[in-house]
Amino acid sequence: MAGEYVIIKQNQYMRIFRRAEATDRGRAKTLDELSIRETHIFRRMADKRVFIADGRGAYYMDLHAAGEFVAGRRKRIFIMLVLALIALLILWAFNGRLSR
Repeated sequence: MAGEYVIIKQNQYMRIFRRAEATDRGRAKTLDELSIRETHIFRRMADKRVFIADGRGAYYMDLHAAGEFVAGRRKRIFIMLVLALIALLILWAFNGRLSR
């Protein structure tokens, strides 16, 4: 459940920035203006340069970095699913051999 919560919050943050059109330095907004708290999830996204501080206490979302962030998240999920499938296949194969 924790993983799903993080993804939901990440998506929510990106949606808030898009709706506020805070997508370049000239349209940066403070977190108060966006009604966002500076949570651990937000700070991690800022560390990955999805949200960039403008030096005046405001932030904007880098659309290119946000796209790469989401693509990377999808890639990690896909890899985890493939690894889980491989593990299940290995267990199935060994279970067939052990029951003979």
